[in-house]
Amino acid sequence: MLSPSVLSAQDFAELKYSLPEAGRWHELHDGQTVVLSAPDDMHGTIVFNLSRALAEWFRKQTQQMRGYACHDLGLHVHSEPDTVYVPAMSIFREGKPFGQFDNVIATEIPRIVIDVASSNDRRSDMRLRTTAYMKHGVECVWVPDPFKQEVQVIRRASHTLSLGKRQTLEVGDLLPGFIMPVENVFVQPKWWNEKLPPT
Repeated sequence: MLSPSVLSAQDFAELKYSLPEAGRWHELHDGQTVVLSAPDDMHGTIVFNLSRALAEWFRKQTQQMRGYACHDLGLHVHSEPDTVYVPAMSIFREGKPFGQFDNVIATEIPRIVIDVASSNDRRSDMRLRTTAYMKHGVECVWVPDPFKQEVQVIRRASHTLSLGKRQTLEVGDLLPGFIMPVENVFVQPKWWNEKLPPT
């Protein structure tokens, strides 16, 4: 029997938007709400670059094979006490198109999870997080690391790959034909440092 102060995943989903900053960067760890460090500009750059590359790949697929990606969607990875992690992106290949977009916590298991190691709190728990994703049923986890400028690719029953800037990110059967140079994961868009016109 959990104590009243321990939240369930459902409790967390119901109150998330009432938390500070409308629940942004909040997760549930063993029944307790935790707020992670706000992502920095590099975190945003990585998510932007991956989102753009994945959107282009999805656009080229047939309707039956397309799938979709969700940003900042909770994954209920452990129960009693409940833990809900919120990775940067979750990629789905089955189910109703965009069926998870309005959810606080996913009701289906994504094929691929992208969790960016962009702050000390995320980096220190990353092994715990990736292990939990795998136990949850996720087939592959990408961990872009802006400090090392590499992407770890963790797959079931396979060795973890650490891909450097001169290598390419691809996952074969999970996203057939998707290829992205690792250096492009971390490159700032040309417009990033452009000065805005005076107002």
